[in-house]
Amino acid sequence: MSDAKFDGADMSEAVMSKAYAVGASFEGTDFSNTVLDRVNFGKANLQRAIFKNIVLSGSTFDNAQLEDAVFEDTIIGYIDLQKLCTNTSISAEGRVELGCR
Repeated sequence: MSDAKFDGADMSEAVMSKAYAVGASFEGTDFSNTVLDRVNFGKANLQRAIFKNIVLSGSTFDNAQLEDAVFEDTIIGYIDLQKLCTNTSISAEGRVELGCR
C-alpha cells in the first residue's frame, strides 16, 4: 500500500493487519468500524480521515498528516495512544477525542 492513493475511499468495516502504508494518501477516507492492527501509516496523508468506532492496536503514524481527522469512539491502548499523541498535526478537537494530555 505504500505510496498508493486511496483518497475518499470507503474502507469501513475492513480489517487491516500488518499493512505497510508508508507515504500513502487516505485523504477523506472512511475507516469507520475497522480494525487497524500493526499498520504503518508513516508519512501518510490522513487529512479528514474518519476513524470512528475503530480498534487501533500497534499502528504507527510517524510524520503522518492527521489534520481534521476524526477519532470518535476509538479503542486504543495506552502506549499506542502516547505515540499517536506526539503527532502535532492532530487538531485540538482530535486530541480531546483521543484523550491526549
